[in-house]
Amino acid sequence: MHRLAAAMLVLLCCCCLFLATQQQQQLQPAAGGNRASPSCIPHERDALLAFKHGVTSDPDGVLSSWRRDGRHDEQDCCRWRGVRCSNRTGHVHELRLGSTFDGPDLAGQISPSLIALDHLEHLDLSWNYLAGPTGRLPEFLGSLKNLKYLNLSGIPFYGGVPPQLGNLSRLQYLDLSSWMGGMNSMDLSWLTHIPSIQYLNLNRVDLSTVADWPRVMNMLPSLRALHLSGCSLASANQSLPHLNLTYLEELHASGNSFHHPMVTSWFWNITSLRFLYLSSTSMYGQFPDALGDMTSLQVLDLSNDYCLYDYHDDDKNMRRMITNLKNLCNLEVLNLECTLLYGDVAELLPRCSPNKLQELDLGSNHLTGTLPRWMGQFMSLVVLNLGWNYITGHVPYEIGKLSKLTHLDLSINKLDGTITEEHFASAGSLQYIDLSYNALKIEISSDWQPPSKLDTVNFASCQMGPLFPGWLQWNVSIAYLDISSAGIADRLPQWFSDAFSNVWFMNISNNQLNGTLPADMGSMSLQELDLRSNKLTGQIPTLPPNIHTLDLSNNFLSGPLPSATRSANLTHLSLFSNRLTGHIPESFCKYQQLVVLDLSNNFLEGEPPMCLGVTECMELVALSNNSLSGKFPSFLQKLTNVHFLDLSWNKFSGRLPMWIGSLTSLRVIRLSHNKFFGSIPVNITNLSCLQYMDLNNNKISGSLPIYLSNLKFMTNLFCSDAIEVIDSHLNSLSTVWKGQELNYGSIKRIVETSMTSIDLSSNDLTGEIPEEIVVLEALVNLNLSRNHLTGVIPKKIGEMRSLQSLDLSRNMLSGEIPATLSNMTFLSYLELSYNDLTGRIPSGVQLDTLYAEYPSMYIGNVGLCGHPLQNNCSSERHAPKQGGLGRTEEGYGIPFFYLGLGCGFVVGTWIAFGVLLFKRNWRIACFRLSDKLYDKVYVLVATWARARQTQTD
Repeated sequence: MHRLAAAMLVLLCCCCLFLATQQQQQLQPAAGGNRASPSCIPHERDALLAFKHGVTSDPDGVLSSWRRDGRHDEQDCCRWRGVRCSNRTGHVHELRLGSTFDGPDLAGQISPSLIALDHLEHLDLSWNYLAGPTGRLPEFLGSLKNLKYLNLSGIPFYGGVPPQLGNLSRLQYLDLSSWMGGMNSMDLSWLTHIPSIQYLNLNRVDLSTVADWPRVMNMLPSLRALHLSGCSLASANQSLPHLNLTYLEELHASGNSFHHPMVTSWFWNITSLRFLYLSSTSMYGQFPDALGDMTSLQVLDLSNDYCLYDYHDDDKNMRRMITNLKNLCNLEVLNLECTLLYGDVAELLPRCSPNKLQELDLGSNHLTGTLPRWMGQFMSLVVLNLGWNYITGHVPYEIGKLSKLTHLDLSINKLDGTITEEHFASAGSLQYIDLSYNALKIEISSDWQPPSKLDTVNFASCQMGPLFPGWLQWNVSIAYLDISSAGIADRLPQWFSDAFSNVWFMNISNNQLNGTLPADMGSMSLQELDLRSNKLTGQIPTLPPNIHTLDLSNNFLSGPLPSATRSANLTHLSLFSNRLTGHIPESFCKYQQLVVLDLSNNFLEGEPPMCLGVTECMELVALSNNSLSGKFPSFLQKLTNVHFLDLSWNKFSGRLPMWIGSLTSLRVIRLSHNKFFGSIPVNITNLSCLQYMDLNNNKISGSLPIYLSNLKFMTNLFCSDAIEVIDSHLNSLSTVWKGQELNYGSIKRIVETSMTSIDLSSNDLTGEIPEEIVVLEALVNLNLSRNHLTGVIPKKIGEMRSLQSLDLSRNMLSGEIPATLSNMTFLSYLELSYNDLTGRIPSGVQLDTLYAEYPSMYIGNVGLCGHPLQNNCSSERHAPKQGGLGRTEEGYGIPFFYLGLGCGFVVGTWIAFGVLLFKRNWRIACFRLSDKLYDKVYVLVATWARARQTQTD
């Protein structure tokens, strides 16, 4: 018995010794490495090399260490980049080859050789271009049954998500999100076979046909984070009898179109939630009461990407926050931007002590009330955005106590009062401040030095003047400065270029700045400069080398245009309405990226350089109101993307080129008040996007072009070349509207309001008005006056339903006025005077109203009759003459007058002939008189001929 006990004791000691030795070997570093582990399994190394073979691009050399040859340690796949092996068995456990958001590193395909890694637990191939030739997510990944972590996010797969992923029963982390979409799933039931999953990210996977997605998610009790943003989910109002998601902490469902009341959503009772993202979900109605019980919430985002300002009075979209947020004391981020809230702003601020709130965004709503002084208790606040509301009253000084505040936005409210240094006394972290478009007055001493380093300063439309705010010179870190419309009536200070040397965006427009621009402005880092609508004088100095947007319009600048030698990066140049002189310099040809060029309303002369406009990017060319000359600029032929062309009020001459029809992106063309002649090119009808054509006051002849139906924009048809909005303040447009030249506003307004107009007045056009003109249903203004047009007015002209102004005056049009004119309900101006129109004027309330406002609209057409004119129309003749000699009620008129006149001429002639025939003395006297008259004429002609011959000799 004792022997047996002794033997057992010895055996136990041996086992302990063996285990201790094994543990020591595992902890002891291996030679040449930092861990004691066996080399990788050969067949697993072969599988990794096969994976590398499927990679066709590796720009960063991620897999450069993966090789079969070389030293022994180089052949060990456990030492390869991105590979992790088990310290005990040597099997590959992890493959970490995820890239970054900057762009994919690896390109190619995911090799099926990975199936050989049957011990693989962690696989990260995210943000690589490994979709392969098929573009499908590989089904064989479902065979890696030991996987606990699978991240394939950012790989541009498309097609269905393979249900074979449901075989990964041990999976805890799954990320299939995409940055561009493309994948879809019609059934999510395969997820129920992965009960241990904790993190699930299907962002931008199309789940539009999956109606029971909440039920499936509810069958994953271990779920802690659920990401379903941008999945095209149709609703979230499904009913769940029993909620199993008791561990769920994160829910991301932004960017889905639920379109149902907010209170009907199924997730409000998940009290374990800490992060709830529901931005841009189109849910409406009041907030649920259950929200006030979600005391674990740290982040609540119910914002929208854009605001529906048109629904200001729509109860469906407007909400009042009646839910009490006072219990949500763990909130760190509250984002309700563009949620269309209304009510008192103070009601939405959670009053907790201590307050953990770091980001508060209630911007772009309809909040009213005043800012409470107890806002100073938000000592953790970093971001405060209350812009785009209707908040009134003063800005409390207590905001200056928020020492951690970096971002303050109170813009576009109805705040008033005065801002002083005290508002920023302790704001040592402030970097971004926007108080623009309020009735605030900024009174800060010039020698005051802010405690913080401001990066963005926006005081637009606040009262800062009349002196230039000197305290800004101490903020040398400012990169964005907007003090436009601030009542500044001063010169630019001497320290301007030095203090603002780091500013890349500057807007000081719509003030009363006077004096000259800084001579050393070329040393600044400016990229965008807006000094329009001031009183600046002098010449334009050398421009900053990095500038790409420059607007100096509406000033009193003089001298030549600036050289483009050092500012070749310009994309937007607006210098209109100044006093600039000289020629457009050849150096402007260096502007290879120019998009907007507006030099109108100056004193420029000569021909524009032929090399101008070498870039196809140019969208606007405005050279109007100068003294430029020459033929139609040939450089325009290269501008295939130009949308706006204005050459009006210059001295250009010659014919319009045939290639003008190749500028198919044109929306606005103005060539008025020049000396162009010849006919309108027929292919001008190729300009399918044209909505504004003004050629008035030239010498253009010939007939109107046919095929007007090609002007698709004017026919209410879709224009595929519709442009995006250009965010520049461009020169204004005027048009002959209702008989006088009126300023219609900016080019941008013309485009946004779809104002369609054709003005060919004051030219030498001949021929008839083509019947096809009636297809231009979207046309608002048509002016063909002061030409030589003949024929009749198109009978179907009433089909131009959108027409508001029609001027056909001072032509040679004949026939009757079409009855369809009375159907044009939008017509507010009609001018048909001084033509040869005849017949009865059509009846109608619309035409009667127009006549009452413009009683001269029919004058000069002697053949018109009927109401509202005084002369009546006879039932026997449809084209009676009007006036004092017109037909009377008794039937006598102009025909009898001409008959009497003819009879009197015949009788008088025969009486004179009879006297000469029978009176000899009268006959002799008549002949003598004729002989004397002949002699005098002969002498006069001979004398003139002799004198002409003498001059020639």
